[in-house]
Amino acid sequence: MIKRLRKTEADILLLSSSIFILSCTKGTLFHSYKPLPTEGWEQRDTICFDLPQQEEDISGTLTIGLRTKAYVSMQDIVLAVEQLNDSAGICRRDTIRYPLTNSEGDALTKGVNHHQYETEQLPISMKKGQGGSVRIHHLMRNETVQGITELGIKID
Repeated sequence: MIKRLRKTEADILLLSSSIFILSCTKGTLFHSYKPLPTEGWEQRDTICFDLPQQEEDISGTLTIGLRTKAYVSMQDIVLAVEQLNDSAGICRRDTIRYPLTNSEGDALTKGVNHHQYETEQLPISMKKGQGGSVRIHHLMRNETVQGITELGIKID
């Protein structure tokens, strides 16, 4: 009986610890997508995501998401990503080249009518009480990019 009670206590302690650790894990802080014009994404069109004021200091990762039609005419896309905060203006600029299709024009993701892509993770940090934004525009030779239906960001 005592051995069984100790095993039960150990199981309860393990379960409680797991719940505590999981409840302290932050997870996703911000996740949003914006539709792009059906006639195409113009190079001068900057997509802006406003970030709410933070309740505490954060140091996380920023992932850019793309949703495309089943067929896109380009093999990759180049994006300019700017992270801004309320007090200092632009605090980080990145250029991302992201592959969309292989050399035969086949999409690199699975999908029927649309495809979902996520870029590499970029570092992001904000101070308590600070808001900001993430601005994205494409750097392609063609002024208008066709086939991308939505652009989004996720901060973990």
